[in-house]
Amino acid sequence: MFFTWLRSPISKGELSPVVGEAELREPALPGRTPYARCDQVASYGDEAAVAAMVVPLATLEQQTQLLPSRSVGADKLAVGHIVTEFDLLGLESEWRSLEPRMNQVPFVSFDWLIPWWQHFGTRKMGVRDELSVLTFRSRSGELLGIAPLVITHRPSFGPLRFRQLQFFGADPNITELRGLAVALEYSDSVYSALLDHLKKFPGRFNTVSLTGLPYGNARLEEGINTTFALNVWSPDSVNPVVLLKPTWEEYKSSLSRNMKESLRKCYNAPKRDGLSFEFTVVSRAADVEEALAAFFDLHRARSEMPDAVYHRNYFSSSQSQRFLSEVCARYAKRGTLRIFQIKSNDAVIATRIGFVVGDSLYLYYSGYDPAYQQYSVMTTVVAE
Repeated sequence: MFFTWLRSPISKGELSPVVGEAELREPALPGRTPYARCDQVASYGDEAAVAAMVVPLATLEQQTQLLPSRSVGADKLAVGHIVTEFDLLGLESEWRSLEPRMNQVPFVSFDWLIPWWQHFGTRKMGVRDELSVLTFRSRSGELLGIAPLVITHRPSFGPLRFRQLQFFGADPNITELRGLAVALEYSDSVYSALLDHLKKFPGRFNTVSLTGLPYGNARLEEGINTTFALNVWSPDSVNPVVLLKPTWEEYKSSLSRNMKESLRKCYNAPKRDGLSFEFTVVSRAADVEEALAAFFDLHRARSEMPDAVYHRNYFSSSQSQRFLSEVCARYAKRGTLRIFQIKSNDAVIATRIGFVVGDSLYLYYSGYDPAYQQYSVMTTVVAE
């Protein structure tokens, strides 16, 4: 069995370190949020120096107090197997109850992964995805973790199929981080139980590609290295966060001189040229369709800029647009969607999508009108 694992810096209820800490495997680049996916590193964000620096979180002390590390023997966890969408949807209530204790990113939430399966799950002659979701419960029946797994068959049927087990999220970088939906204080125990469970089915998959191994867990790494015949360790996944100060002024005073200058420029340059910008936040479900139409146009426009760092248009397909539209509608319905916009003469010229997850704001993809590049409009979006 071939095995790949992408490790994560988040473990034992701790938040990933602030950009620039030595533990990060990839350097923090000005204006970009680095992520490592499988064997390649991609950078996202815009040129603005602060654009990738603001991901609000509760204080580290608050988080670690809420999520003390706990250990449950892997053999004491009951593993369930879900193979139908009906049964997967039946987890909604328990899944939502688990979310406040999970990693604070949208990509392991019920409202992200259910639409992902419905929009990206493939059922064709050449490729077929088969649900193989695992649940992990305590002896009392409490749900502690979910492994949203899928078996991809190539071709769909026949004796010569190639079968790959992987997490939901095999898409063109729309799902930025993939892994378990697990209460962070039990992450080590659930990962151990996942490995133990996979050992029982050595012939069911040709390859296993998993992500999110709790950072720095030597015991789990050794278990992987000794269990599987061939291992490929991909670069660590980096999820930078910034712990915000109580006020904007305190936060701004802590920035470097260059970043302060970028902030001054984004406000002063438009005024100098007689322009007036308006900042708005879209959060109501009724306004999502119009806001996303502007986002898709501006995201495409940014990707087509000839004299700038290349940014792919991740939402060029109708499939990806329908998926994001459903996710945003779900988040809006629960009051946790934020689509930030800068307008000039009532036209949206810059936008960025944000998801409120617990005490965090996850800043997702963005786009802007190239005609306003000189005004650092993405810096303005994030600063506001």
